Amino acid sequence: MGVAEVIPGISGGTLALILGIYERLINAISSFNLDLISLLKNKRTFEAWDQVDGTFITLLIIGMLTSIFIFSSLILFFMEEYPFIFKSFLSSILLCSAFLEPLKPKMSARFLIGFTLSIFICSFLYLLPSRELVDINLLYLFFSGFIAITALIIPGISGSFILLLLGTYTTMLMAVRDLNFYLIFIFLSGAIIGLFSTVRLIKFLYEKERHLLLSIFFGLVIFCVPLIWVNETSNTNSDFSFLSVATGGSLGILLIFLFNKIKKI
Repeated sequence: MGVAEVIPGISGGTLALILGIYERLINAISSFNLDLISLLKNKRTFEAWDQVDGTFITLLIIGMLTSIFIFSSLILFFMEEYPFIFKSFLSSILLCSAFLEPLKPKMSARFLIGFTLSIFICSFLYLLPSRELVDINLLYLFFSGFIAITALIIPGISGSFILLLLGTYTTMLMAVRDLNFYLIFIFLSGAIIGLFSTVRLIKFLYEKERHLLLSIFFGLVIFCVPLIWVNETSNTNSDFSFLSVATGGSLGILLIFLFNKIKKI
């Protein structure tokens, strides 16, 4: 999930669904509430730990942070030097995951409504031009974190692509690579507030309108595939070839196959 959050075009939420941990993730995040504060005040630490599914959250955060620090430079390299392999790799991951459980479409009126809503959302994203800002206000960086974190919860929408649209993508990758903890802290502050502000709404919809919500997620995953190909972060001088696309696509299919094997263990 950490690698997914760094890559424009694929979200951590999509991988959470693929790996079968999405609902557990939603429940764990939403459990950070006033009851938790009360438990901590009364020194009922073990009950508080169980309420937030502490072991699960801790391991997830460690895994995500580790992968972000390890793979940030590698991802930049592949985006610049092998853009078509990289983009076809991401595209095949999204397309394959959209037709596997739990995103696999089930035709009904709710599916059509959710699918239509996803079209409107993605159409809005298509109309926004990607850009890269040079002088970034700290408040704007905080806002970027607030918006981009929704990709952790909403499958299909890439937090990295949102950062591209907002113009802060390269700034944050460089901050991670150079260990600029000041900028990272500002960004994460916005991300944490944004996360707790949206997760309860998603949990409510997931419990009350699961099929409708999954239909929206399906549409977001499908329609966000072209967004991978229109962003301007890659080397435009690189030559397109069928072999590059086939290689990237095959690797993506293989990765999804491995994910499904892991999920069944």
